[in-house]
Amino acid sequence: MGFLNHATNNIIIDAVLTERGRELLANESFNITNFAFSDDEVDYSLITKFSVERGKEKIEKNTPIFEANPNENVAIKHPLISFSNPVDTLTKIPTLKLVSSATSITLKNESTNRAETHSLIEVANSIVTSDTSEVIDNSLVDRRFIIRVHNDLLRIEGLTPDDLDTNKIATYFLTVGPAKTKEFANQIQGDFTIYAKNVVNTSTFSVYADPNDSTKIHTQVQIVGVSSGASKIIPVVINKVV
Repeated sequence: MGFLNHATNNIIIDAVLTERGRELLANESFNITNFAFSDDEVDYSLITKFSVERGKEKIEKNTPIFEANPNENVAIKHPLISFSNPVDTLTKIPTLKLVSSATSITLKNESTNRAETHSLIEVANSIVTSDTSEVIDNSLVDRRFIIRVHNDLLRIEGLTPDDLDTNKIATYFLTVGPAKTKEFANQIQGDFTIYAKNVVNTSTFSVYADPNDSTKIHTQVQIVGVSSGASKIIPVVINKVV
């Protein structure tokens, strides 16, 4: 759904079904239960560059408005989130950080060494603080993480996808718990293991390999906090064993 014109008192909205929505509608199981907004097109650096008042004016007048996108995997990169408490009571909004995990991952499609085909990812919410007793607003504490991977390239050990869309993007919901070593009082953490072994084969490389290097596939893992909306993308390279 996208706003096409809001220059007058009338708001014109362009709404389209995503590819997943069309799939559900075709199976007669389509039922709208919720919706989300995003501000993907807004450049907030204008506030820093021109001051709050001038930056706000430039955003309102000059921001190009995206049309509705039927691809649910790219439609909302920066979701807007709602809070039960007044905004002025929120002092910090958490981000996501990797805990003792590499910021990028390299795997092999075949190996007898598990460390070369599997990778443990530990992710936690994070704020800037030196006070281990500090508490963030409860409405921002993620009870689950959304994990998205390309199903032809990666799987998550021990989990079954909650959804697999027409673009072969698998969505998993990961339940989280208290962080193992807490940086603040209600910090949470989730752990999961991705793997490429017995998923990626020669045929896979013929379809997804890097155009400049047929022995490498570039993909990624996306992690999103359900409550906070914070997200993290981890680049992954899969090397072909020859």
